[in-house]
Parts: sequence; C-alpha cells; structure tokens
Amino acid sequence: MSTLGNVGTVARREYSVRVRTRSFLTATVLLVIGVALIAFLPVIIRYVDRGEGDKVAVYVGAPDLTTDPIATLALLLNVPLGTDQPAANDKPDFVVSRVDDLAAGRQAVVTGEYSVLLEIERASGDLAFTLYARDAPTGRSTSLVHQAANTIAIADRLARAGVAPDQQSSLFAPADFRPEWADPARTEPVGDATAMIGRDLLAFGMTVLIFMIIIMYGTWIAMSVVEEKSSRVMEVVLNAATPFQLLAGKVFGVGAVALTQYGAVVVTGVVALLLQEPVASAVLGEAGTATALPAGLSLELLLAFGVYGVLGFLAYAALYAAAGSLVSRQEDVNTVIMPMTLVSTGGYLIAVYAATGILDIHAGWIVALSQMPLVSPFMMLGRIATNVSAPLEILVSIALLVVFIGGALWLAARIYAAGVLLYGQRPGLRAIVRLIRVGM
Repeated sequence: MSTLGNVGTVARREYSVRVRTRSFLTATVLLVIGVALIAFLPVIIRYVDRGEGDKVAVYVGAPDLTTDPIATLALLLNVPLGTDQPAANDKPDFVVSRVDDLAAGRQAVVTGEYSVLLEIERASGDLAFTLYARDAPTGRSTSLVHQAANTIAIADRLARAGVAPDQQSSLFAPADFRPEWADPARTEPVGDATAMIGRDLLAFGMTVLIFMIIIMYGTWIAMSVVEEKSSRVMEVVLNAATPFQLLAGKVFGVGAVALTQYGAVVVTGVVALLLQEPVASAVLGEAGTATALPAGLSLELLLAFGVYGVLGFLAYAALYAAAGSLVSRQEDVNTVIMPMTLVSTGGYLIAVYAATGILDIHAGWIVALSQMPLVSPFMMLGRIATNVSAPLEILVSIALLVVFIGGALWLAARIYAAGVLLYGQRPGLRAIVRLIRVGM
C-alpha cells in the first residue's frame, strides 16, 4: 500500500477508536452543555433578576434639602453609564424608598429586606452620608450609591450658593469626550471600555481553547504511542507501515478527533450566540433587546482561530508523538513531554498577559515572539483581536508555522523510528542525535 494509503488507514483507525470511547463522548457532551450555558449566561442572569431591582433605603436626617433625595437618588442610580436619561421600557435596576426609623432600617438591611441603607445628615454645613450594608460595602451597588451621593452633595452646595436647579442641570451635563486612534491611517471605530473588555475576553477564551487542544490531545498522542509500544502491538504494525506513516497517521487521526470535539464546541457557541437575542426577547420580552453578541466577534477572528488552532496542534502533535516513543511506561510520559508543556504554557501565559494589557502588546519582544512557531498560535490571536497586527505579519507567521510543521514532522519521524523499536530502555542522547542525522 502507498504511503498516503497507510497514513490514511492509521488515521482512520485512530479516529474510529477514539471517538467511540466513553470518555470522549462524555467530555464532548459536557463541553457542549458548558459552552451553551456560558453563551446564554447573560440571558439567564437577566431572567433571574427580572423582578424588582436592588432595594435601597434612605434615611434623611437633614430636613432642609432643596430637592427630594429619594427621587434624585432613584434617577441617578438608574441612568445607564454614558447617558443622561434612564433606560426606556425597562425595569429599574434600583428601587429607592424612604425609611423614617434609622434603627429599623438598619435591621431591615440585616434581614435582607434592603440591599443597603443610606443615611443623609448635615454636618458643619455640608451633607454627610453613611452607608449601612449587611456585608463588606464593596461592589457595583456601593460604587453607584457613592457616585450618586457625591452628585447630591454638589447639588446641595450649589443650591446653598444660590445656583438655581435649572442652572445646575447644565453644570452636570457630560463633557464631550471621545477617543481617537493616534495613527491617522487607522479608520476602524474605537470601541468603548465594555467593547474592549469583551474583545479581550474573546481572545482570552480562544487562546485557552487552543492551549487545551494542544495539551490534552498532545498528551493523548504520547499516551497512545506508549500504550501500543508497551503492548508490543507496534512490532506487528511496523510490518505493514513505516514509522513515519504511523507517526503521521496518529497525528492526523487524533487531530481529527480534536477537531470533531472542538468543532462541536465552536458550532454550539456560535449558534447559541446567534440565538441569544431572540431567546432573550422570547423569555424576557422587551428586556431581551439589551442582550447582544460579544464585542469583537468577527468572521476574521473565527478564521484565525481555526487556522492557528489546526497548525498549532500539528506543530506540537508530532513532537508529542516523538517524545512518547522514547519511553515504554505510562508513568514516564509526563517527564518526556515536559519541554513541550513548558513552552506551550509559557507562550499561553505571555499571550494572555499581552492581550489583556498586562504586558505591552506593542513591545518588540512581544512582536518577535508572535512570529515564533511554537508560541505564535497563542500570540497572534490576541494581536489580531486587538487590531495591532498587519496582514503581512499574519501571513509571515502562518508561513513560518507551516515550514516548522514540515521540519518537525521530519525530525519527529526520525526520533519516532528510533524510539518505537527500543523496548525497556530509553535511547541515549548520543543515539538520538545520530539517528536524527543519518536515520535508521
């Protein structure tokens, strides 16, 4: 049989055996359910919180206020960020009510009837605010109440200074502020903070998926080689196929298993995201229109994820198979695959830190690392998601990755040829170098 025929036969065998295992089926079902739940998480959260908003109690100990602090606080707490009007056709996030007994109000917070209690009193002319909470006063509610209290205090100072309420509204109007790219050649719209966070999380999630594919299925390949080698099945198989054909068949077969599982995950995630708005509208009514797709999700990014995921897996898979051929016991696998694990983990961490802004994604060493084949599958996704990589840079990294895969297959085939025929011992470094140089 030809080389391609043998490679195909080995790949089909690996694929058919692996996809029928209970562990594969269970993991796939759990991953699909998990991705669907994550995709619909905004809808689920909004459904759980579809009732009344957080209840905020207010005790007014300053009787000389010129405006109603209850109405003012309710308006300020329910105005969406970046606007000056409350959300239309939506239930308020906060329900503000007055309490006349401070001690009873504090007890109501303890029992959970109110989320927090805000006490307003006057001390030395200015208003003073005390926030009573059942737990540590942190989080979104406390921050919003604090901001609203500052606005009420400033309005009170202006009123005491003789500034009329209709004049105060113009003083509190938001400033005309917009971000722009420093590079005039960049014409794409500048995202807001929420969009940038969503984009970073999207790149982070895709990088995690590629890392999981490489680590999980690379280890699977190494374990498979050791399993066949320790059972002496390899001696029989080598009568019909060469070591290179076995190596390529295992890489492509297990790679197909990985693509099947993660293809199911990606398709589930995309379909769930596309259905998120209609499902939210059906379940939540008009409130569902506030649910949208993640910022930064595009066809180009999904294509890059597919390309770098496949090429990254192939680059590591050949090395994992070669490493597995060097040992004869399952307990020794983690030792021989440690170098690949360290490299992939390092590349993954640097990519995540760069994509989320912890490291400067424009730094020269980050740009250089994004072209190195063993880490470019992790690095380039973050650069593509943040729009800092030029098309030529992407093409060069892909070309280098393809060339590296060819060299890795050639190198791994020689190591594999030496390792699969040695039982009960590890080939020494000198023997491996000689076999790489001259072959079997």
